[in-house]
Amino acid sequence: MFKWKSQGIRTLSFLFARILSFVLRDLDVDVIVPVPPRPGKIEKNGWDQIDELCTILKYHYGFKIFPLLERHSVEEQKKLDRQNRLDSIGKSYFLRSDAQIRRLLKPFQGTFPSKVCILDDVCTTGATLESCAYLLKKVGIKNVMGVTLFVVD
Repeated sequence: MFKWKSQGIRTLSFLFARILSFVLRDLDVDVIVPVPPRPGKIEKNGWDQIDELCTILKYHYGFKIFPLLERHSVEEQKKLDRQNRLDSIGKSYFLRSDAQIRRLLKPFQGTFPSKVCILDDVCTTGATLESCAYLLKKVGIKNVMGVTLFVVD
């Protein structure tokens, strides 16, 4: 993970996307909701790993990408313990504006898909997935699951 994420060995993105495509097909998922990056992450690191994976999954494997969420917190989740992450639920992630949501819903005939999968690179405590799932269920998406490439113990 270190070489891919921190050192920008981007060729690994194609390998990870291929593995994810098998997992997502096994889960019968075709709509992916990416976890949005922290503001400033792209300027700092030069790229967003989740966006790159989603682009590959869309154009090489036919998945629909539904970027419904925004992130406003600039604090790195990896620097927080589980309790602080849980305390931040509902404070870091938000739904996009109504106008943006209407535009995003056009390929779905104006209605939210009933089943989506949240995609993130790392799961440490699960707080990010929980926060994002809460927002998606709040708008009426009935079946929300999450997939990450890595789990940190």
